[in-house]
Amino acid sequence: MVTPSFLHDFAITKKYAIFVDIQIGMNPIDMITKGASPVGLDPSKVPRIGVIPRYAKDETEMRWFDVPGFNIIHASMLGMKRML
Repeated sequence: MVTPSFLHDFAITKKYAIFVDIQIGMNPIDMITKGASPVGLDPSKVPRIGVIPRYAKDETEMRWFDVPGFNIIHASMLGMKRML
């Protein structure tokens, strides 16, 4: 990742943890140096979903999938009766 995404939520299943890398990013330096919002949009960035086994030994087991046009803040569903 070149710049950190706004990661507000992620999902966990019995076998995997799922993260999103979206076009909404965080840049706290802009807030400090320019008085600007630390949250911004990078329309040139292609959003993606990262899937990693829950018990992965390290980050090399993470697989990323490009999903153009996909921007999500909440990935979880409260009150879900069963885990996928």
